[in-house]
Amino acid sequence: MQTIGIICEYNPFHNGHQYHIAQAKKLHPDATIVAIMSGQFVQRGEPAFVNKYIRTEMALDYVDLVVELPQIYAVSYADDFALGGLHIAKLLRLDGLSFGSESGELQYTEIAQPTTKEIRTGAAYPKLMDQRLKSNDILGNAYLKASQAIYPSIKLMPIKRLGNDYLDETLTGEISSATAIRKNYFKKTDISTTMPRSELVINPVKWEDFFLLLKYRIISMSTEELSEIYTMYEGLEKRLKKVIGQVDTFDDLIETMVSKRYTKSRIQRLLVYILLNIKEDDVNALKAISAIRVLGMNDKGRTLIKSIDNVNIITNINRETREHFSLEIKATEIYNLISGSNMTDFNTPVLYRK
Repeated sequence: MQTIGIICEYNPFHNGHQYHIAQAKKLHPDATIVAIMSGQFVQRGEPAFVNKYIRTEMALDYVDLVVELPQIYAVSYADDFALGGLHIAKLLRLDGLSFGSESGELQYTEIAQPTTKEIRTGAAYPKLMDQRLKSNDILGNAYLKASQAIYPSIKLMPIKRLGNDYLDETLTGEISSATAIRKNYFKKTDISTTMPRSELVINPVKWEDFFLLLKYRIISMSTEELSEIYTMYEGLEKRLKKVIGQVDTFDDLIETMVSKRYTKSRIQRLLVYILLNIKEDDVNALKAISAIRVLGMNDKGRTLIKSIDNVNIITNINRETREHFSLEIKATEIYNLISGSNMTDFNTPVLYRK
């Protein structure tokens, strides 16, 4: 196998990710490893712990190429997240897709699929959980469906996950979940043994840091303007306008909005769409991938992108290329307002490792 992709967030890059990549390389020692990584906001509707440039630096100790998963796919439900990643994998003509899995097997074909309504309301994830699937196996299911739909020739390579579950908030030795690492960092617990490069945790953020900015957005928008936001279905805009003046923290807002019908991740993604002003009418255009953004590479990664013809691969965002990444640029600008970082899509060059 020549090339292996990993659709990832690395939020942050930890020892479990290092183990996953090592296992993929053990199976295919000469393969070029490509990380298709989320940017400033991630799949469960949260700002990334540290920005995409820092996470690229963390990852390049172990992978050969880091490209950005378009923001609209990066903050979406599992099926859309997988589709975006598989579209990039197809454009890069990757041979395989490796991913962490609780089961370590491809055994998803018998799973009852969620309906469109369940996906829209956020009920799809609980339905899959009810079928005894855990987080990574749910994504594995999504990768299988996406590959069958758009890229059937790619080989899927599940690797059994070690350590605690994806959502476990307890540190468990050297391999702990990203959730546990983030939570414990903000509790001022030492996380240095859980990550290869913990010293790169710079300007970390959490949702609560964005709350006043989000609250301003909701208050300043009319109900009609809110109704135009992507996935603002079934009168959620009226509910938001009613409760936003009654809550003082982000957690209070989530507790008020979450219900049996609407999961925490579903509501958090909606709040990201408000923050980034992603409108329903804009989504189809945003999902059309017209170029691939390179965040970092080594010599093997550079050799790979040079070998690919007829694909618009961008290593430098400027006046001519910015049109391909309007949402990613906006996401970075808003992220930087809160994180205090001055690393933008224009002044941060591709990270290159020899």
